[in-house]
Amino acid sequence: MIAMDPRQARTRAVLQEAVLETVERMPLADVSVAALARGAGISRDTFYRHASSVADVLADALENRLDAAIAEFTTFDGIARERFERAEHRLFAHVAEHRRIYLNSMGPGLAEPVHGMLVGRIESALADYLDEHPDVAPIAAGHLSRAEHHALYAAYGAAGTVGVIEHWLRDGAAGDADDIARSTLAVSAPWWWSS
Repeated sequence: MIAMDPRQARTRAVLQEAVLETVERMPLADVSVAALARGAGISRDTFYRHASSVADVLADALENRLDAAIAEFTTFDGIARERFERAEHRLFAHVAEHRRIYLNSMGPGLAEPVHGMLVGRIESALADYLDEHPDVAPIAAGHLSRAEHHALYAAYGAAGTVGVIEHWLRDGAAGDADDIARSTLAVSAPWWWSS
């Protein structure tokens, strides 16, 4: 990966902070590029050198906030069940911490870049887990390879989890994030954390 120029990194950080502050106060659909650029103290031209839309900046900013939880899942070196429990609790705690931002990103579902970021990050973490633990996943009869099964399982797990997040947000993200995490784990296939 090519290192980002320090000025570019500063501009990206300022944009991300500006979008998080703005979308916490108002719906994403109401935030214009011009208003966000003004709030970040940059020109529209500079904005478009860093992003194609306000939603893309928001997805990047939320992804940066989510990275610690994802990193903990990928590097956890304990009991598999605990790995999934901790990750699920961290994920829903992240959404709860940024509740207003996620709620303001709904219309009625999450804005596509935000939805895609969540699905992509979770799917990638699950796929990596299956690469490290290839024997935990059942292989159904048929002609799919183990890799194809793993890709399907990771996609299904990620999309289901983000579906729960969207449902929770449609209800105003009321209730305890830990309760939502426990319920999500309860409907997850237990083979994920088998030996």
